[in-house]
Amino acid sequence: MKNIRYFIIFLTFIAGIASCSKQDCNGDLDGMWQLIEWKDSEGSVIATKADKIFYSFQLQMMRFDRKTTPGLYCLSSFEYQGDRIRIFRPITVDSENPGHDRVHEMSYLSPVGVPSDGVMHIDRLSSTELVLSSTDTGVLQFRKY
Repeated sequence: MKNIRYFIIFLTFIAGIASCSKQDCNGDLDGMWQLIEWKDSEGSVIATKADKIFYSFQLQMMRFDRKTTPGLYCLSSFEYQGDRIRIFRPITVDSENPGHDRVHEMSYLSPVGVPSDGVMHIDRLSSTELVLSSTDTGVLQFRKY
């Protein structure tokens, strides 16, 4: 009887460890970010906080939302490699017709500052600030939301 009790405790411990295997893997990048300012390569302001552009990073998925543009809510895959991220395969989820999600061209993400090649350089990253840049879209400054 005592051996069975120890065996059950051991199995519970192993199950607990196995269930926690999907942890955040992107350090300070993980979480929700609100755009504060977006400037093009010449310093002209393209968007501000009033445009309500949000990025969210978790595991290998990224979410984009521009609340001032109806229907612009998109998910994509991304790779985080040191001082850059590469965004690819943007999709919109059709909640009314499960299984009919739509894959888009990268240009679909241009209203939220993503360049056509999906590659953005990380100029600054801390637990409260994120600055991304690319030659196509300029500089995007975010705050942790």
